[in-house]
Amino acid sequence: MLNGTSGKRTEDIRTHLLRQIKIGNFSRGTALPSERELAEKLDASYMTIRKAIGQLVEEHYLERIPRVGTFVSPQIPACKVQRQLGIIVPSWTAPENSDFVMYASEAAEQDGWLPKLYFARHWEDRMLTDAWQNCDALLCFAPQAVNQMPAELLDRFRSHEKPVVLIGVPAHHFGLDTVAGSMELELKVILDRLAAAGHSRIALIEQYTLMNDQLQLGTPTFYSVWKQRITEALGADAVPELSILVETPRFELPHRAIYDKLKSFGRKLPFTAIITWIPFVWGVTAALTDLGIRIPDDVSLVANGDRQEVPFYRPKLSYLKVPLRDHAFKALELIRARERNPDLPVQYAMISPVFIEGETLKKLSGEV
Repeated sequence: MLNGTSGKRTEDIRTHLLRQIKIGNFSRGTALPSERELAEKLDASYMTIRKAIGQLVEEHYLERIPRVGTFVSPQIPACKVQRQLGIIVPSWTAPENSDFVMYASEAAEQDGWLPKLYFARHWEDRMLTDAWQNCDALLCFAPQAVNQMPAELLDRFRSHEKPVVLIGVPAHHFGLDTVAGSMELELKVILDRLAAAGHSRIALIEQYTLMNDQLQLGTPTFYSVWKQRITEALGADAVPELSILVETPRFELPHRAIYDKLKSFGRKLPFTAIITWIPFVWGVTAALTDLGIRIPDDVSLVANGDRQEVPFYRPKLSYLKVPLRDHAFKALELIRARERNPDLPVQYAMISPVFIEGETLKKLSGEV
């Protein structure tokens, strides 16, 4: 309910509705509730609501379409209402998602955008269509593999009617502007670091799912590059021994499955180093600790990924990150370029990896 004398009611309601438009609760092109709904919600007369809306129509914030309804004008200039940047992240909770939202919001604020957050369960989630319709541009942290995107949504995204940037996955070959790292380069950097420290028997932890009795790896490119390097160094027979493949559990974190898999090795490990993803680190370190295996004295550990919390892991983790903050700010650059020229060729910005020296990588003194 909005308070005020009867003489101020129309102006109070106009101010209230305008604020809802400016903070993004009523996006450009979207319909307002009916005047009778607003009258009931705001405890005002129907005529007061109608007068307040009429003022906003005269000021070109709203448009009335006879027998259809009242809509926020899609042509409101940015000098009157901030442009809205839709930030799409997967609906499951993960520190990486939260970190990206923070970085994207920071980048949006610096560039004069109003960030709006959307959670998507999969590409067919209606929330994605709503975000595209209601926002002026989108940053999309993909909830699934890009090749699973429905054709209708893909056509909308790559029409460039509004800037859309995919984050973290190479989607340029689908006609989508993209900011991502390179898994081939990331793994090469990690393997080169381990090789320089004398390691050759390097295990890789990877998740998989079974689909129609076919094994589907979580990051097949990462695995294939690792497999090639191991084969070149040790021969193909070493690959099964050094592959730590863990089936992705449903509706739970992977820590328990990884913990159980590593515990099955016992204290006699067939490797001197492990490569894993940062979300798996706690499961790895718990298993090794409970086996009485010391990091890095008995086995080195190097992770891949970016989380704000990682500097506080103990022991201090040796890891490679492709900074999420760089993704967010580079994506805003791509949006600005696309706004200036909607006919630009597809843009692909690659973010360089950064290796962080920690305490979990040991240099071997003798032959492995």
